[in-house]
Amino acid sequence: MIKICDTHNDFLTELSNIEIIKYAKFCKDNGVKKICASFFSSKMQETQILNQLTTKSNILKTCGKEFLLHIEDLWWVKSQIYLDFLLKIKPFSCSLTWNNDNALAGGTNGKNTLSDWGKFCINQLIKNRIIIDLAHLNKKSFYAVAKILKINLYCSHTGFYGVKKNKRNLTDKQIDLIVKSGGFIGLFFFDLCIAKDKSKIFCIEDIVENLKYFKSHWGCNNIGFGTDYFGIDCYPQDLQSYKDFENLQKALLKEGFSTIEVENIFYKNFKKWLDKCTN
Repeated sequence: MIKICDTHNDFLTELSNIEIIKYAKFCKDNGVKKICASFFSSKMQETQILNQLTTKSNILKTCGKEFLLHIEDLWWVKSQIYLDFLLKIKPFSCSLTWNNDNALAGGTNGKNTLSDWGKFCINQLIKNRIIIDLAHLNKKSFYAVAKILKINLYCSHTGFYGVKKNKRNLTDKQIDLIVKSGGFIGLFFFDLCIAKDKSKIFCIEDIVENLKYFKSHWGCNNIGFGTDYFGIDCYPQDLQSYKDFENLQKALLKEGFSTIEVENIFYKNFKKWLDKCTN
């Protein structure tokens, strides 16, 4: 069976509590060895978040060691009380923003940079061995956060600006910085950010083209998948779920990727990076 790591999947937010348990079994049955389950707070009311996050994180703990809690958008962490709550939950990783500015930093569509409060929160997260996810930061905030972190930089789900000019994507300069730091990047399956030709059906070939671009510039040792399943509306044809990853494997081998390179991209790269960050 193919082994898979996925650094961003929104099932934790989108599924009911009962459905989460069923989906966790589906993941394990289809080769998923590590998966970052995203708690997406951006569209929630502040009063909902604490109870929802407590409940969801407790459910995730019952799913097994394969499942890592990620919190997407810390807009609600506006004071020490909320920061203390976050540290008590102790997720695997957090992204500071979604697409808008907040009290910590500037999001993709925003203009702000990392705030003093954001710097303080980052240092508290680092002390508690919680990973900072660079996804959804604008450029000013990206470089400000990267300057603090320095090594093993992490972006859970993104595309590549060199393939598709979308401000949600990482530029070559940003990718260079992550790769040189010994970091990890998850390629997501978001058609608006990775499909070059809108006139064609979004398909596995679009994923392959993005991976070919990455390989030609940086090799195959710092890249994997952050699919964004349950967080996007349109999945690649023939890649609707983890059951279909064999189709992607075949397509990559056909394009000249070696078996070792495919294994690295599917699973080993994230595992090696994770071992560095957690040991």
